[in-house]
Amino acid sequence: MVRFAQLVFSLLPLASWRESQETDTREGLRTTESHFLASDTVHTNASKSVAIVGAGSAGIAILKTLVDLRRQTNQDWDIILYEQRRNVGGVWLPDPNEPQPPNLPETPLYPRLRTNTPHPTMTYPGFTFRPGTPLFPSHEYVEQYHVDVVLQKDLSSYIHVNHTVHSAGWKGNGTVGKWEIEVHRDAGEAKSLVKRSFDHLIVANGHNHYPRIPKFDGSDEWLSSARLGEAKREIFHSIFYRHPELYANRTVLVVGGGASGRDAVLQVSPVAIKTYHSLKADKEPTPGANVTLVPRISHFTSTSVVFVDGSSLDDVDSVILATGYETLVPFLSRPTSDPTASLGLLDSENTKLNSTTATTLVTNHRYIFPLWEHLFSLSPQYPPTALSFVGLPVLIANCPSDIAQSLVIAQAIADPSTLPSRERMLADLVEQEDRLRDRGFDPYYVGHKMVGGDDDAQAYQNKIVKYLKDSGRLPDDGKDYVEPWRRVARQESFLLRRAWERIESSGDEEKWLEGVVTEDEWADLILRLVEWQKRWEEDHGNEEETQVIEPWDASGFY
Repeated sequence: MVRFAQLVFSLLPLASWRESQETDTREGLRTTESHFLASDTVHTNASKSVAIVGAGSAGIAILKTLVDLRRQTNQDWDIILYEQRRNVGGVWLPDPNEPQPPNLPETPLYPRLRTNTPHPTMTYPGFTFRPGTPLFPSHEYVEQYHVDVVLQKDLSSYIHVNHTVHSAGWKGNGTVGKWEIEVHRDAGEAKSLVKRSFDHLIVANGHNHYPRIPKFDGSDEWLSSARLGEAKREIFHSIFYRHPELYANRTVLVVGGGASGRDAVLQVSPVAIKTYHSLKADKEPTPGANVTLVPRISHFTSTSVVFVDGSSLDDVDSVILATGYETLVPFLSRPTSDPTASLGLLDSENTKLNSTTATTLVTNHRYIFPLWEHLFSLSPQYPPTALSFVGLPVLIANCPSDIAQSLVIAQAIADPSTLPSRERMLADLVEQEDRLRDRGFDPYYVGHKMVGGDDDAQAYQNKIVKYLKDSGRLPDDGKDYVEPWRRVARQESFLLRRAWERIESSGDEEKWLEGVVTEDEWADLILRLVEWQKRWEEDHGNEEETQVIEPWDASGFY
């Protein structure tokens, strides 16, 4: 007898994501709040109900995957995606207002943000960016890409914008129950509270919301002790960074070697009096940045920034903390109005718990545990398919990874026997944590990072899709999920960036992009550019070629 989910995915699997795209079908697509007219009506006869939180790349991926399954099988699933902002796109949707510290902005997006990997590597399999998109596009193109997917795939009716999930509590036990979810609906002057029950809750709310701000002794004294005639001193997180022109005639210290830190030094150093970059000892400098490297900060005095090696600076005006983000899910830590519903997640910053001793889901602000394959909660309070996550891994190409994860989640929701036993999944998690320790990493510190860069990121995607193939849930085509051209493009990102900079400087973008529409044509362009640039650098040399820089995630924020 063929299982329901096996039949579904034998018809569906990856094909719907690898379909060809016609040039003219996406021309002129735009979306506004008026596109999202999803009803709050409860479908009482639905066999399954699923709530998704977040309409960035992760939320769109799981919505698309679930809706495809529902449409192909004529199932009566009730699927709703809640998005607290005015539109889809996640961090790629600009904040309509300038940041007003200490109030957190809606997104860390800054006007000059461009992708730091070629956009074909960032796409959902089979759905390309629009023809003519620059290989390393500005953020507007990425925002539009998410809009295009939603409209082209007819997902708007499932999405509730301006709906903030305030709390979610589980009412039931480790076998059966429901999520009691309370949502704040903001329709201009008309605000309301929506309460709904769901069988499954999928968290896809992204990473870049809650800044990790280190505390330094003496910082308050330093901030308040600027001498007469000196510029007003400031310390702020990169989530508030927007315009490099604001740092003209200032001396700036950027802290952190992630993508946001690298962008900050590249953008600020041409206009600042002087720019310092504080990095860990094992970090390489940012190519092309006119900066002076300094060690990690130890503390502040009234006059100086003091570093761990005892050196100090007394000329700094602005300190930009590009120090990453905390892993939090506030709505799982807030009680609902129903006192019988238990919290989905215990927010414990200094917990001594680990994956084997935790009796509920835990975050230490870096790592949510225990989770199987960064996907399913192993909390004994509810079934493993009740709570899942899309998009937790970082240092990974988001959209393809989100689809790989979504395939596993959709399969498990359709048929819970897809998953191993809770005991087996917990043992798998402990083994994975032990392997990280063997490599010199503390799993509770590195959290959901793919610490081996693209090798680990691609191995992870291949592994979870192969699990579906090995268990008969997907046809086994004998191929890895991550296509060879994507591996090459990620591996050669820096070389491709140098190639594209040469093309932009010569004004030849249109010539290279002419006729490039389908995924195969984008892949061919990538491979041609790699060879073209390698030949040029063999003839002319390139001093950046030998520099080794830690890979980073395609979103550009870290």
